[in-house]
Amino acid sequence: MAEKLTDILTYVFSLALAAGVIAFAAYKVVALNGMDDPPANLGLNFPAPKRKVITDGPAGADPLTTQSLGAVPRAGAGDTPGAVLAYELLTVVDSVAFVAVDSDAGKTLVPVTIGSKLPGGLTVSGMGRRGGRWWLAAGPLRIEQGLPAQ
Repeated sequence: MAEKLTDILTYVFSLALAAGVIAFAAYKVVALNGMDDPPANLGLNFPAPKRKVITDGPAGADPLTTQSLGAVPRAGAGDTPGAVLAYELLTVVDSVAFVAVDSDAGKTLVPVTIGSKLPGGLTVSGMGRRGGRWWLAAGPLRIEQGLPAQ
């Protein structure tokens, strides 16, 4: 038998705690089995899992994460629906230029690199920085950062 009263009390307390945990787990199982429509998270407070959308094309940018201005066209897509009204070079990050394209269908944020096509069919031939501002050349079009090009 145990030599000290504290050892006996610790043993009894641990048995009571284990019995309480098992009783609570049994209660949750019975409560969830008795429901006609149990919650998706089984009564726990975990957030619902995010659903993945499977598409044939490459994944576009998430507008909530990137705060984009509209739908991002797939790489290699030459035209957006509607006529292009204006281009605006927003910034260049790691040789990727982000161009806001204003068309009849609305504004779209398009990431482009040298050799890719802008909506409207223009191929990007160069980009660089002069006087603290980025510029982009696509065919006869030259766009400077912060200035909309027609």
